[in-house]
Amino acid sequence: MTDIETLRSPLALVAHRQIHSDCGGATVFCVVLADGFIVDCGSDGYSQKRAMILAEAVNSFGPEKFLMRKAGEA
Repeated sequence: MTDIETLRSPLALVAHRQIHSDCGGATVFCVVLADGFIVDCGSDGYSQKRAMILAEAVNSFGPEKFLMRKAGEA
């Protein structure tokens, strides 16, 4: 799968963002769900593993379990 196919897929994806401020910097890991919702997993030493486990759990159940719109809605 190419990057664009992955982004448009129904998979939950692990992502991260860098935060820089006067107090220093941090890397925050998160899980991006297929509907665009972002679940923040923190910036501590376990955050990357936490995000990976969460994305794996979401993906193992299947995207239809997380489809919040009613059948027939676009």
